[in-house]
Amino acid sequence: KRSEYKSRLLHPETSSKLATKAQQWNHLSRELLTQRRRLFGPTPPAGNADAAGNAGVVAAPSPAILLSLTEKMLSVNPDPSHLWNIRREMLLYEPTTSSGGDVSDDNPDKSSVATKSSSLDIQAELTLTAHCMQRNPKSYSAWYHRKWSLVYYVTHPTSSDDDITFPEISDAQSQHLKNMKTILQSELDLCAQFLQLDERNFHCWNYRRFVIALLGSCGGGASAILDVDIAVTSDVDLFNGSWSSWLNRSIVSMGAQLSQSATTAVGIIPYTPEQKREGACVAKSVVPLTKQELEEIITNEWDFTTSKIQENFSNGSAFHYRSKLLPLILESRLSSPGSDDSGGDDSNPSPSDRFDAILSLAREEWESILLNAIFTEPDDQTPWWYHRFIVSWAKPSGDLDEETVDEYEALLFEMADSLRDLLELEKENGMMGNAENKDESKGAKCKWAHIGLHLVLSTLLESKTMDKEEAVDLTEEAEGCLTALIKIDPNRKERYQNMVR
Repeated sequence: KRSEYKSRLLHPETSSKLATKAQQWNHLSRELLTQRRRLFGPTPPAGNADAAGNAGVVAAPSPAILLSLTEKMLSVNPDPSHLWNIRREMLLYEPTTSSGGDVSDDNPDKSSVATKSSSLDIQAELTLTAHCMQRNPKSYSAWYHRKWSLVYYVTHPTSSDDDITFPEISDAQSQHLKNMKTILQSELDLCAQFLQLDERNFHCWNYRRFVIALLGSCGGGASAILDVDIAVTSDVDLFNGSWSSWLNRSIVSMGAQLSQSATTAVGIIPYTPEQKREGACVAKSVVPLTKQELEEIITNEWDFTTSKIQENFSNGSAFHYRSKLLPLILESRLSSPGSDDSGGDDSNPSPSDRFDAILSLAREEWESILLNAIFTEPDDQTPWWYHRFIVSWAKPSGDLDEETVDEYEALLFEMADSLRDLLELEKENGMMGNAENKDESKGAKCKWAHIGLHLVLSTLLESKTMDKEEAVDLTEEAEGCLTALIKIDPNRKERYQNMVR
């Protein structure tokens, strides 16, 4: 196929079209560079004239020209990051012109007047990036620019908001919040459409987590009143998706997606000169979500990952997102009044109540998600990695009582029984074959079941309450798993040999 592709490129008609496209691209690149140099170069003297004698006709080009050029080029090829950088540069371009009057030495601040000639049109940027992602759904630069545009829009409601005094919220801010939530919700719908086409597009999953983090950090209802203590915060805390406004015991990062410096550059506005020096800052129109709004977002995302995993158990991005949502679901359940896991005091659940909720969630994940996945596709490593996460996440700390630890061990014994059933079922179906002569590359089955069973048995052997006789049996079974893995997967036999106790 590669030779056929090369032969098509050598066809005279095809090569001629490619050469023409290359010439057009080079022409646009030179024009873009020239226009940018003129824009940032010295302003031509006013006395310059054209051939007709019209004075002052030579002037620096408008940023709109460069925006048009970058749009034309990116619509063809959305990958060059320098084009997106130039576009962002033009969107933020603010020329400084002389005030034209006499300037007093006592008033140096009045020597120039800054006027903003260009502002970001959020719909235009979303339309452009959507077109670019249709050409290349995995373009890093296009996805990043879409994130950047949203953050800029969130932190720049209107040009008139510079005179707002916190904690008051103006009508313009209230309307901006409504528009912001509408846009973010539409972005979630767009993500669903992209994931319907390619359910494992990690760029889209990454972007969805970003939108949810932004919605959770900045998308509250306008009825809430801004509080200075909430508004004045660091840009990292504001945009990393921690949602710590009520999840004060569990900081869960959904993925910042934008670095601290990038977040600062796109609109985190200093609250006061003193706080600016101290590193504190405030984002305009940031209103915390209500508890009900936040729980609704978390539940919807939880259900979304469930549906995607049910459609394809190999969807590693969905499992990863689920691992980020799991602590948030836990906090939601603990804070829900009247729930069995809340212990009657949603503000301060006891360690025992918290672990009961963790164990309940872990059991649900095992029974409703993992069991179906590993029995359907036992050789798909994706659910096995999530199984490893669940075993580790649900592991109790050392300060819990023996009864609580026993509940965790009971879950592990249930896992071990199910994995033994899976291995036995594979043997009965003749899928194991002769393990002596069949390695992984030749179709050996249930490698990951042996690894999962060894993980469960090794975790059980860490228990301090297990009697010696039972520990000996579990140790022997765990070593049997490693022995089988050495035969099934000889390429990693040294690793398995080192794991033998």
